[in-house]
Amino acid sequence: MVLIAVLVALSLPLASTASADEISGTGTIWAKGAGLAILRGDGEIEIEGHGVGVVWIKGAETLEASGKGHRWEVPSGNATLFWGWSGTIQASGQKITVWMTGGLIEFTASGTGRVYLRGHGRYEINGHDGFWSPTGEVIRLDAVPVTQ
Repeated sequence: MVLIAVLVALSLPLASTASADEISGTGTIWAKGAGLAILRGDGEIEIEGHGVGVVWIKGAETLEASGKGHRWEVPSGNATLFWGWSGTIQASGQKITVWMTGGLIEFTASGTGRVYLRGHGRYEINGHDGFWSPTGEVIRLDAVPVTQ
């Protein structure tokens, strides 16, 4: 029952983020915070799991995970769900979508695309610092953040 609720929750914010035909911007982002992070684009990501939260990955051409926690391969599509994961998750692909939510999200991603961050935390894009928005913000990977 909890898994069904998680899957329904995963589908809601994806509709409000950038669509696949809007993907633009090439660069590298590192982010750490609490809340919601959604990445869409072409490239690679490394996620550091701290045992709290949920990670959903769709469209990965390569996916490796080391650590412990729960992992579920979604039978109806090219997607994998992790929850309570402590360790590292690495994924890459064209038109990959990564959805993360929890009390401690930490990742580094490189490629072409956009990132949606909502919550509280810090990020760095191409050597420039920025802060997560409590109301949510779509960030291009080639963006230079406005520091607050």
